[in-house]
Amino acid sequence: MEISDYVYSVQEFEAEARYIEALIWDAIGLRAGERILICGYGDEARAVRAALERGATVTVIESRDLAIVEYADIGATLLRGSTSVIPARDASFEVGLAYHYLHEVDPLFHSQILGELARVAARVAVVEPAPPSDPLGKRIAALYAQAKRTSGLFERYQNIDHWKRLLQGVKAELAQHTFAFAKVPPPQYLRDTVALLLDTMKAEAAPEEIIEELRAIARRSDAQILPPVRNVLVGAAVGDLPAPLFTARPPLLEERLAANAAASAVAAKQKSVDAIVAQNQITPENGYEFPPLPPPPTAAETPPIRPPGVPPGFAQPAPSFVPPPSFVPPPAFVPPPNFSPPPGTGFGAPAAGGNSGEAPFGAPFPPPFAVPPAPGAPGAGVGWQWEPPDSGTSEPPV
Repeated sequence: MEISDYVYSVQEFEAEARYIEALIWDAIGLRAGERILICGYGDEARAVRAALERGATVTVIESRDLAIVEYADIGATLLRGSTSVIPARDASFEVGLAYHYLHEVDPLFHSQILGELARVAARVAVVEPAPPSDPLGKRIAALYAQAKRTSGLFERYQNIDHWKRLLQGVKAELAQHTFAFAKVPPPQYLRDTVALLLDTMKAEAAPEEIIEELRAIARRSDAQILPPVRNVLVGAAVGDLPAPLFTARPPLLEERLAANAAASAVAAKQKSVDAIVAQNQITPENGYEFPPLPPPPTAAETPPIRPPGVPPGFAQPAPSFVPPPSFVPPPAFVPPPNFSPPPGTGFGAPAAGGNSGEAPFGAPFPPPFAVPPAPGAPGAGVGWQWEPPDSGTSEPPV
């Protein structure tokens, strides 16, 4: 096992924190257009901003002047007053939300606050961190609680049974959800947590010895703390609890990187194939052989075919007769089955006795291309005559 199997990277931890936050709001079941009353602006008004992003009509009950001035333009309606006695009519809201609010209130007032939320809202939602489970986290929480008490404030985390018991006293039906990180956060998480606590304690004039101990914890290179488990409880009348629809988990950083690498490899392979195809010109005209056959030569590249014995430069004369495209040669003569040529025509078998003196098929060429008769024979001097060449001799060649 590698360390990445147990410890988040910074990017992974931030992505997981955003995902858990989305699950918390899925469990609350806030719908667009619903009226919600939120107890206090809280840390950086995160819950108020999240409810506004989801399209709800947001009202904040707040009594601290500094917070009222700081978030005057956030887009939520202000209800100045105390959560112990909410200045609103019964059933004025669909949701009453205490988001990371009750652990900063003395437990003696928890029942009173939840009762008021149940009076003015149809559903009551409580989102609270569970008490730390690791030794270092417990020590940091104890130091912070001690610093808050010196300033007249309160800080104590409760387990889920505490909130469950209180909600069951004000609403008939209850749903509960628990969300936790699966791995250890990166070392940066401890430093950021301590830095946030130190800023808060400096503003509240906490004792110096508490501040110095927190600084010493932050300087430890091997120090790690676990993020607290987040508990979400929602109470409503029987049959009024909405069924939560939870957001699908987005891929973690390693999964996204692996998917991107696989997609890049496929794209690179396709690009290589496209380059090979373009280079070798694999087309239906050239065929699909690999490597492809060379293209046929053009007319300018093809040398003329020269018959044997013909000197170079000789050009065949163009044919004098070129049949038209519609030319159809006449059919060959086929004699009928009972055809019998008359004697002396040169066709057929010789006459009876075989002494007719006629060739079975006649002369090879009809006149005037018949073989010349011998000198002195009948018909000599008629038709074709041999003419001597211009060499001066008058005798035919032997």
